[in-house]
Amino acid sequence: MQIKQLFFGAILSFFFFTSCSKEEAAPIEAAVAIVGKWVGKSSVLSEPYNNHFSFRIHAGGILERIDANGQKTGEGTWAFYSNDEAITGSYTLTGGEAFSIIANFDKYTGELDGTWGTGTQQYGGGYWYMKKVE
Repeated sequence: MQIKQLFFGAILSFFFFTSCSKEEAAPIEAAVAIVGKWVGKSSVLSEPYNNHFSFRIHAGGILERIDANGQKTGEGTWAFYSNDEAITGSYTLTGGEAFSIIANFDKYTGELDGTWGTGTQQYGGGYWYMKKVE
């Protein structure tokens, strides 16, 4: 009986000491290096992708809509969701029109691919895609 108690005591001690590791977990990296300039095209509803569409995405959740010359035409916010593999955002153009977006990151093409809508609606306006250029 005493050998059995000693054996179980040794097993419990083993599990106790191995489960109390003091190592800190490494920080989780985002699946997408999102900060930078993204350039692409957008469509209205299901029409062809004919319109220039570009964002400058900053750390801290700042989103800038920029034109083909790189000039800021609007500003808003963005955030990761879905294990940092997608983004949502909203912005207001300098003229006052508000838009919202949602997009997934395609790890095979390196593109953001999503939809846009007016106001707080992230869909209904059309589709868009962008590739990071800086």
